[in-house]
Amino acid sequence: MQGINEKQKDMKVLILCGGKGERLKPLTESLPKPLVRIKGRPILSYLLSHFESYGFHKFVVAVGYKSEAIVRYFRQNHRNLQVEIVDSGEADIIKRIRDSAEYLKEDFIMGYGDTLADVDLDRLIRFHQSHEGDVSITCYPLRTQFGVVEMDGSGREASFLEKPVLDKWINIGYYYFDKRIMALANRHNKFLDFLYEIIEEGGLYGYKHKGVHITVNTIKELQDAETNITQLEEKIGSLKNV
Repeated sequence: MQGINEKQKDMKVLILCGGKGERLKPLTESLPKPLVRIKGRPILSYLLSHFESYGFHKFVVAVGYKSEAIVRYFRQNHRNLQVEIVDSGEADIIKRIRDSAEYLKEDFIMGYGDTLADVDLDRLIRFHQSHEGDVSITCYPLRTQFGVVEMDGSGREASFLEKPVLDKWINIGYYYFDKRIMALANRHNKFLDFLYEIIEEGGLYGYKHKGVHITVNTIKELQDAETNITQLEEKIGSLKNV
């Protein structure tokens, strides 16, 4: 178990599990995306284990598409956790946050139910506490799926890089939200508009993560996850033994 203090262990984690997973059909025709299995185990299970390894045990699960399947899942699994399920139907993220507000009275962390990463949650929390912003968002280096060519003025190729990591960062979730954001959330109907206002006010900070990052948006990504998930399992196992 990591060095998270008692107050931090009492923090709640909001997990977004309401999407339809259109690009994962036919798998998601019968179950919600967070319950799609990697090596026989639901994505959601890996995500919960990662948070548990850092001492978190209070969760708010924001559901929508095929929510009854997630309700059944929690009746049978993770009985040691405190879980509140909030069903907003088909809705924008900002509505899911607002609908969960009664359970999120203090600072909280939010993650995506279809994204896995070995984010050091202790460091994320310390990072947030090191600045005065309202939101910290975990970012990951962008690797392009294309080969990148650089040319001189005549069009002669000067270099070629196959699928390089670019000097850009992508949002992978694992947000830290200060409780102050709830007042702002009530002013918006779209999550992006909410983030844009925080940026305009100088309140959004990026925490850089360079470890494991697994997304499961397509069948191809699911196949890749079957290979990469071992790295995450090993990290979770090592944390539980600390």
